[in-house]
Amino acid sequence: MRTTVMLIVLTLSACGLSSAGNELEGQVKKVIRVTPIIRPDYVIADVSLGVLRNGVGSLSKEDVELYVADEHMVEMLQRAAKSGTPVTIGYDVQRVGIRRPDHWLTSVQVEKL
Repeated sequence: MRTTVMLIVLTLSACGLSSAGNELEGQVKKVIRVTPIIRPDYVIADVSLGVLRNGVGSLSKEDVELYVADEHMVEMLQRAAKSGTPVTIGYDVQRVGIRRPDHWLTSVQVEKL
């Protein structure tokens, strides 16, 4: 009984968000459709945190992989990746990402050059 209660408490504490409303600015490197054997397909956007403008700017070795649920955002991210346009991205971080990455994309704003 005690073990069951402990498992229920641990399971419930893993649900939800560890942080919400996060924002970053970077350049989309690639948009990938992941096709696992057992689970359904999903899309990941690989975003570099360094931004180059006319060959000048910051280079970063830091990348963030974000789970993309909205197909409209996928198209927008693919266009930004092709053009190299900087984007401002909103995201939430899930407590536990079992089937998908724990960083979930919530908004994309492509900067005007």
